[in-house]
Amino acid sequence: MAKIDAARRAEIGREKRARTRAQILEAGTMLLAERPPEALTVDAIVEAAGVAKGTFYYHFQSIDELAAAVGAKLGETFDDLLTAARLELSDPIARLSFAFTQFLEKAVSDPIWARLVVQSAQAPTEFARGIRAHLKADLTEAIDQGRLSVREVELATDIVMGIWLQVVRGSLERRATPDLACKTLHAVLRALGASEPVMEVVPNRANRSTQGTT
Repeated sequence: MAKIDAARRAEIGREKRARTRAQILEAGTMLLAERPPEALTVDAIVEAAGVAKGTFYYHFQSIDELAAAVGAKLGETFDDLLTAARLELSDPIARLSFAFTQFLEKAVSDPIWARLVVQSAQAPTEFARGIRAHLKADLTEAIDQGRLSVREVELATDIVMGIWLQVVRGSLERRATPDLACKTLHAVLRALGASEPVMEVVPNRANRSTQGTT
């Protein structure tokens, strides 16, 4: 019985530590959505999380380590939103279109997430590099197929990222219209000189995920 009680106490301790870490991570996420890591202090985090400073340092060695953990969470949302569908889409413009609309709709529905992504996209974070790498891969394939009039992949990537970031910033300042994702995607594809309209490159599965936007 004593062994069972000890095991249960250990489990309760692990659960409590996990909850506390998640609490700090959530506070860090909200604060990092408002300011870059260099403008964030441990005092601000522990105040927002409602924990002691020593508790912060038990779970994270520094602000940078916390920011990396927040970035890892962002990466998980990237995978959750896109990975399964991307594996089913063989057309690079379809993949780009699906990813763009999914990210824009997520940003409109979740302002905190949107602010965090905007902050991350403007810094050399692992999350930002991952998004850019996926985007460049799709754009390179589309360019190689001769389906974009913009032939420089870095320029094409800057066009897509620039439009996305600017539209997301706008959606944070004013209410987004129901057809924002569709209109923005059309603008992106026109800017890239894509050879096919959206309705021909986004398959039914993607349409179901973004109903009301195409």
